[in-house]
Amino acid sequence: MLNRRSLRVKAMQTLFAYYQCREANFNLGQEEVKDAFKPDLNSMEPQDKEELKKKSVQVTKLFDAKVFGTTTNETIVNDADVEKVAAMAHKNFLDKTAKDLSLLKKEMIRDAEALIDYYLWVITLLFAWSDLNEKEVKKKEQISPEKLLSGDFNFSQNSILKLFRESTALQMGISKKDVHWQEEEDTVKNWYKEVLKKDEKFNEYRRTANPGFKEDKNIIEHIVKSLIFKAEVILSFFESKDMHWQENQPIVRSLVTRSIRDIEKDTAAKDVGMPDFSNNWEEDRAFFEKMLEVTVSRDKELTDMIAAKTQNWEMDRIAGTDQIILKMALAEMLNFRNIPVKVTINEYIELSKNYSTPKSKQFVNGILDVISSELKASGEMKKSGRGLLDNK
Repeated sequence: MLNRRSLRVKAMQTLFAYYQCREANFNLGQEEVKDAFKPDLNSMEPQDKEELKKKSVQVTKLFDAKVFGTTTNETIVNDADVEKVAAMAHKNFLDKTAKDLSLLKKEMIRDAEALIDYYLWVITLLFAWSDLNEKEVKKKEQISPEKLLSGDFNFSQNSILKLFRESTALQMGISKKDVHWQEEEDTVKNWYKEVLKKDEKFNEYRRTANPGFKEDKNIIEHIVKSLIFKAEVILSFFESKDMHWQENQPIVRSLVTRSIRDIEKDTAAKDVGMPDFSNNWEEDRAFFEKMLEVTVSRDKELTDMIAAKTQNWEMDRIAGTDQIILKMALAEMLNFRNIPVKVTINEYIELSKNYSTPKSKQFVNGILDVISSELKASGEMKKSGRGLLDNK
């Protein structure tokens, strides 16, 4: 199930990509303003190279000031050409960065919603293996019927897979998402041969005469948990399809195992539906999007808050992931009134433990503890409802 921690991780990954895009756009902007005042090597007119060099320095400083929202005596110029070039480069920077953010936001949502796609990939892999088993047994039946065992058809006639196959909701989902293994036929056959057929529990199931519902359910649970989500060759395949598979894998595994677990002996195919990957996707999506938006929109304010508490450290010396984690935590404290402060701090400490440096846990905890106390005292951080639980 997709939970808030998973959403925070996905937002963190999106912000990391956003800041990389922002830095790249900034570097492009710097090149743009520098090029504007380079000597024209093809011009026949005399050029004041010293003046051009001076303007190049001025326009670079002015562009930087516009991007970072800082003003100094060095960035106050009275040159129309310098102002025009800096303003145009800044506009281009903002346009490119806004476009990048929009695309990354869409990708973030798409990545979350793709969890159902991967759920269907796993279910249809079970179907594909079942079909291969049936073909193999029928071929054996034709060539050497005397060698056919009573349990050879067990997997292809598995009652759990039968319910999944007959579920209208699942079949509609498979069709809508266009999930199939036809283009990976050789891969699926190799997994069937090297992973499934070499598994002792699977072979024991194939030797079982007339397995009941319990045996059918147990073998499907075993194949999912111990083979599909443990075999390196299969996990590598999913990693190649999904750059966030490491985070998505446990969620997809949970969706599949829960679907199997929920099937009882008297369950009808019409009662087997698509799983909910979120308790309330509309609410979670709103949280997801707002977290990204407020962290970006309040970036300078959040950066200044962190910088004020890390005076012995230049911001560029603080691990990039730590900077993002701190900004997200502060954005959450300031913009989500119903989330208790302790919950926020604990969540981002966990993120720092899993995604940053060995010392990040203490660093993040210390900074957030100090800033949150000051925000409470000043009244800048307002909590309501459940958010008041630890805000007294």
